[in-house]
Amino acid sequence: MNGTEEIGCCGAYCGTCREYRKTCRGCKPGYLDGSRNLNRARCKMKKCCLARGCITCGDCAAYESCGTVQSFLSHPGYKYGKYRQALEYIRAHGHAAFLKMARHWTGACGRFPEEAP
Repeated sequence: MNGTEEIGCCGAYCGTCREYRKTCRGCKPGYLDGSRNLNRARCKMKKCCLARGCITCGDCAAYESCGTVQSFLSHPGYKYGKYRQALEYIRAHGHAAFLKMARHWTGACGRFPEEAP
C-alpha cells in the first residue's frame, strides 16, 4: 500500500509507534485483505472509512459533513487538533507528502511545515 497503511483513518501516523511495529494491528492490516472482519471492528471511523474505500477520513467526499469524523475531531485536547491538522494536510497535499513529513516525527502527531519552530 505504499506506506499509507501507516496512516490511521483519523490522521494519526502509526509508523513511529512501538506497539504498531510489534503487536498492534492498526486500522488497516487484516481488514484490507479480508483476514479480519470489518463488521466486528469497534471504531466507527475505521468502519466507515474502510467500507467507503478511503485511506483516511480526509479522503472522503463527506469529510466536512460527516458527523462521526467531526464529532471525533471536536473532542477537547491537543491530539484531536493534530489529527484534524493531519487530515487537512492530507486533503491539501496528499498521502505521499504527509508520509514524507511524518517519517521525521517521534510520535503519532508532529510539526507541520507551516508551523513556526
